[in-house]
Amino acid sequence: MSEKLNSKELSKKITNDYLDEAFNAHEKGKLVGYTTAISPVELFVAHDVIPIYPENHAVANLTAKKGAELCSVTESMGYTSHLCAYARSDLGYRETGMTVTRGIPKPDIFMACNAQCFTLTKWFQVLARRGNLPIFIFDTPEFIMDKKAREEIIKYCVVQLKELIEWLEGITKKKFDYDRLREVMKYSAEASILYKKFLDMAQYKPSPISIFDCLIGMAITVYRRGTPEAIEYYKTLCEEIMENKVNKGIGVLQNEKYRLYWENLPVWFKFSDHAKLLGSYGGVILTSLYVHAWSFEFDLSKDPLVTLAENYVSRFSNSTIEDRANMALDLFKRYDMNGMIMFMNRSCKAVSFAVPSLKDILTKKTGIPALVFESDMGDQRFYSEAQIRTRIEAYFETLDRFQRKTA
Repeated sequence: MSEKLNSKELSKKITNDYLDEAFNAHEKGKLVGYTTAISPVELFVAHDVIPIYPENHAVANLTAKKGAELCSVTESMGYTSHLCAYARSDLGYRETGMTVTRGIPKPDIFMACNAQCFTLTKWFQVLARRGNLPIFIFDTPEFIMDKKAREEIIKYCVVQLKELIEWLEGITKKKFDYDRLREVMKYSAEASILYKKFLDMAQYKPSPISIFDCLIGMAITVYRRGTPEAIEYYKTLCEEIMENKVNKGIGVLQNEKYRLYWENLPVWFKFSDHAKLLGSYGGVILTSLYVHAWSFEFDLSKDPLVTLAENYVSRFSNSTIEDRANMALDLFKRYDMNGMIMFMNRSCKAVSFAVPSLKDILTKKTGIPALVFESDMGDQRFYSEAQIRTRIEAYFETLDRFQRKTA
């Protein structure tokens, strides 16, 4: 009997097996479908289309500090530096072949969902045109507060999901299997529950996880939703954290002083640096709406297409500022956070445009001061080391005064 793998080993195995299958998809009679990280990928999985996420590949290169080099190549082709670093680094990779990974397999089809970002659909359209390949755009109107409007939005999205299924049937010449979809949905639902349980480990004091653990752990739910492997991974991960950290009272920082909220995507190339810098002040970033974007709540008692529509249209990045603020306030209460860092990300305008208003709402509701800084999630040319370090130092001085005042 083989020894049970730990979560890190299991993640590596799942990822390698997944990529092996994708690179050899045609030998197994399957297609490769490029899709966005937020998309009803369960339809792909149920129809034997292997989902590949160019965003994930871009993150690997950006984290390895290849962003400026790859983005410069894309800009030399005539694209503006104001575009998303994911798209620019991906187009640079396709021009040069430069990557810190084994790369990603070529696509057969594309499915883009605009719930997280409108730029993604344009990026995918560029790739589809270059390869003369079919693309489906899953359009998700902003999920507004009015109940009647929400019902109409769900109906609209269900119609599109039916059209997506017909589109897949037309390409593959194979009938869609709804029983298989229900099976895939069960896997997605259970994995989502376990993923949320993992994220909620941040409620403990000291917190056994930081947002950096969440970002690493997030990968499996992004690209292996709808599979039993995802369930196995999160079961293992949750058991490890409970046994090795929570039950022993071990936190990311034993001198935990500030439990911080992070708004926006991470600055990928400063991943470990930010953890160390904030930790030196006793600060640990616990969570963000971004990592919670994949904590779906699928209702298996409903038509699969309805619960898919309900979940994929209602992500934080597709919600009103008021709803988004309420989502963040819920995290503040659940995790007892006492600080917030608001990142104005020039690469992700869809998420960043609301940051100033969101900061004002959260500060007014909680009384907690916020740090706002501007940079780019992947392009080092737009990151000012000295300026941001100074801002962080000043912010912790402000938090110290605030804490003394409210003690």
